[in-house]
Amino acid sequence: MMPFCGHSQNQNLFSFDNVYLHVKKIDSTGPIKPIKRSPVKAPTLSLEDHTLYFITSCDGCTLQLLNEAGDVEYSIVIPENTSTITLPSSFSGEYELQIVRGQYCFYGLIEL
Repeated sequence: MMPFCGHSQNQNLFSFDNVYLHVKKIDSTGPIKPIKRSPVKAPTLSLEDHTLYFITSCDGCTLQLLNEAGDVEYSIVIPENTSTITLPSSFSGEYELQIVRGQYCFYGLIEL
């Protein structure tokens, strides 16, 4: 079991800010696949200060932060077995957080 970066795993996650994500398909050029019967499930994560807490796994996904102009200011491939990522403390303001998994992009706004 991995430690949760100084926070008890039993700590109530409601003290953190939940990050609400939307989904969009970003790759429509690939081969046509059969329609799935269930919708794509967005990752569940929360934010406290500059630390993202992953409630559901995002191993191997690309995490990006876009500034208000839409430019990528931060990008990282989420390593295996990651439960937290600390974003650069120099970042301040509103950013669009994107998590790219295959042909889907999960996105939402965060305030740092």
